[in-house]
Amino acid sequence: MTQDQVRTLRSENDSLQAENNSLQEEVATLTEFGVLQFRQLHQQQEEAQFHNELWAIAQEECWSAQKKVIQQDEEIVGLKNEVKQLKKDNKRTTYSTKYFETKYYHAISVIQKYGMIVVDDNIPESPSFVSSSSSSSFSSSSYNQIFVADGFNYINDNTDNNNDNNNNEQ
Repeated sequence: MTQDQVRTLRSENDSLQAENNSLQEEVATLTEFGVLQFRQLHQQQEEAQFHNELWAIAQEECWSAQKKVIQQDEEIVGLKNEVKQLKKDNKRTTYSTKYFETKYYHAISVIQKYGMIVVDDNIPESPSFVSSSSSSSFSSSSYNQIFVADGFNYINDNTDNNNDNNNNEQ
């Protein structure tokens, strides 16, 4: 081999060595970049999993809230039905009360017409009602005093039975 050939080969060798070094640097850079990309991808996967877990929790809370809304809607419908029934019952009770009130005043007018009982003038225009949790009823205070007619003498029927001496009034 000649010196020119040796120089050419050394020159090619140096050139190839430089290219090899350049390629090794590029491989090292790409490897480093790949490692960074892998770390970023791994971090993004962890973040995605975290966000998926948060989404699952939020979805569960949403379903729970929807369930409560449905239950409240059902409860509202039930309460509306109860209100309707209470209104019907109240109407029925009012009509029933009016019926008995009318019968009461009719009976009083018949009694007064035939002079069987004299009702004290202090009786109220209409009976007072005592509110009760179940229904309204006449108060005993609406019947102030009732006297039974016995000729010209009136017997006070509201006195204690032990006081027979005080039963006659002139």
